[in-house]
Amino acid sequence: MENTFNILYYIYIYKKWYKTIINLVAISMFFTLIFSLSSPVKYVSSVTIISTNAGGDTGLASIGKFLGISNISGMNSSNDMIEAMLKSRRMAKNIKEFSELNNKPIFSYSISTISIAAGLRIDVKGNDPVFTQKVANFAIANLDKINEELNITPSKPMVKVLDPASSSARESRNILQKLFVAAIGAFLIISFYIFFEDYLRRIKGEA
Repeated sequence: MENTFNILYYIYIYKKWYKTIINLVAISMFFTLIFSLSSPVKYVSSVTIISTNAGGDTGLASIGKFLGISNISGMNSSNDMIEAMLKSRRMAKNIKEFSELNNKPIFSYSISTISIAAGLRIDVKGNDPVFTQKVANFAIANLDKINEELNITPSKPMVKVLDPASSSARESRNILQKLFVAAIGAFLIISFYIFFEDYLRRIKGEA
């Protein structure tokens, strides 16, 4: 079978299928919009910290085991150590206990970090605007508690808070971005199907 590229032929295929393409793209965008609007609202509270030197690799393997972190021996900066501590099972356990003490047993949250000069910006996302701020401050205080128990660094406190957790801001749903991605995704999927189906049809026709 001779394969040649004919732009007019492909335009013809799209014209033949355009109603199906439009319908599927519209359906994809509709369900994406419904899902975005019905998903739980998230709130973000941020803390900016200046970290101190966490000191070499001595004892990092045992510390990692205690925190529930693997591959900790490759860390070479205080930011790495702080990020690992924030995302450790030990921190998750402490936050869960803190939530239960504050009558928030089903509080849903996530922690992310962004490196800045000489420190980190820590973003805590949760489903309660007031308690999200409290968890952000608790997580920072808990770093020092863990440091006291494990003696990770002689610097006390382990971090210095440049900007404490402020009132939680509602996280943007990014609906327009999601709709655009849904439309492009649906278009690419249907295009793949159209040309694959056309390819199989031509093969059978030439067999």
